[in-house]
Amino acid sequence: MPGLSTSLNIAVQALNAEQGALDVTSNNIANVNTPGYSREVAVFQESPTVQEGNVAYGTGVTLLQFQSVRDQMLQLRIYEETAQQSNAEAQFNSLSQIQTAFADPSQGVGGALTAFFNGLSQLSTNPTDSNARQQVLIAANNLATAFHQSVSALDQEQAELDQTVPKTVNQINQLTSQIAQLNSQVAQLTGLGKDPGTVQDQRDQLVQQLSELVNVSVTQTDQGITVTTGNGIPLVVAAQSFALQSGTSSGGLQGVFAQGQDVTSQIQGGTLGAAIQVRDTVIPNLLSQLDTLASQFTSSFNATHQAGFDLNGNAGGNFFTPLTSVSGAASKFSVAISDPNLIAASSDGSAGSNGNVAQMLAVQNQPLPEGVTPIQAYANLVLIVGNYGSSAQANVAASTASLQQLNDQRGAVSGVSLDEESTNMIKYQRAYEAAARVVTTVDSMMQILLGMGVTK
Repeated sequence: MPGLSTSLNIAVQALNAEQGALDVTSNNIANVNTPGYSREVAVFQESPTVQEGNVAYGTGVTLLQFQSVRDQMLQLRIYEETAQQSNAEAQFNSLSQIQTAFADPSQGVGGALTAFFNGLSQLSTNPTDSNARQQVLIAANNLATAFHQSVSALDQEQAELDQTVPKTVNQINQLTSQIAQLNSQVAQLTGLGKDPGTVQDQRDQLVQQLSELVNVSVTQTDQGITVTTGNGIPLVVAAQSFALQSGTSSGGLQGVFAQGQDVTSQIQGGTLGAAIQVRDTVIPNLLSQLDTLASQFTSSFNATHQAGFDLNGNAGGNFFTPLTSVSGAASKFSVAISDPNLIAASSDGSAGSNGNVAQMLAVQNQPLPEGVTPIQAYANLVLIVGNYGSSAQANVAASTASLQQLNDQRGAVSGVSLDEESTNMIKYQRAYEAAARVVTTVDSMMQILLGMGVTK
């Protein structure tokens, strides 16, 4: 039959259980501002009942465990959106650097083309004027410099992005190694029946940092989490991490290798994916546009120049150095003559003729083989750069808003609410006080019983 000792045991168990609940509540409040912290709740369980004859009676409460409150699906969405947001920001930052070289179609190559044709227009008014001829050569050389500066700006940005690849690969390897270690700790704690919430929070933070560098896929297994890139390249499996390597790829740039295989083209998302995307796709596309413009303009203008005669009455030669291929044309663009008398302004061989200058001026408004005029071709290039930047900026805004919404949802599920924790603390405190009063009451009753057995 249950007696006072049973009541005392029930009360003591209740004290221990409520004390544990107060402890976890205090810990939640202490971590209200800790990034990535998932609040914990006390899980109570009714102690087994005892049967004596026809009577069954309870034996109190047990604090079963502390359990972290988390939504795994929501966390996976945060990883995905973090990779997108980081990728968009990195692309926008790189494109912002490129835009400074192509910000205005009236500057750079576009401005130099306009100045060159303005020089030809001045020459047409007095084709024998040595100063006007010299100004045409100066403008032509300025055009070559503008081409070279545009190429240099793109090459410099490409080189800087190339240098970030091995650095980012090293950061990825450091994070995956730490995640694998935490995987092992989570498995050990789970095996001991303990809540691994604190270690899981640390692991989640590292995985989120990893997703800032590259798009990742996370799968929960009995041994912990398995982390791969979005394309399935293994990074972490249970307590083992798989390091990526960086090295020179077939294109001469830094590539990413996994188990000896070049996986550069498979890398997406995060800052690494952004660096590779801008380095290997965006910049080569812009360089190709510049090369096409330089090559087609050189061929078109040289053909027109060769149809005229210079100041000495000789047939015109190449005004710009002929280009043997489209690839690299912008970087090789140069003026073929240095003597202003060799400018073939005349159309009939006479010194005062300006007929061929008019034909050279007409090149300004004649479509190149790609279908647009030289200045329009450069304006289109500036527009492409602007579109790249605008698209990246829009992606940054969209992904930032989406990530903020996901983090707010996570906060509602796993974050600490001071109001809720304060309510819990009062609830557990009242239960603790009630259990303590039971202990006091039972103790008084025992003292009375013991006193009843004492004789005077």
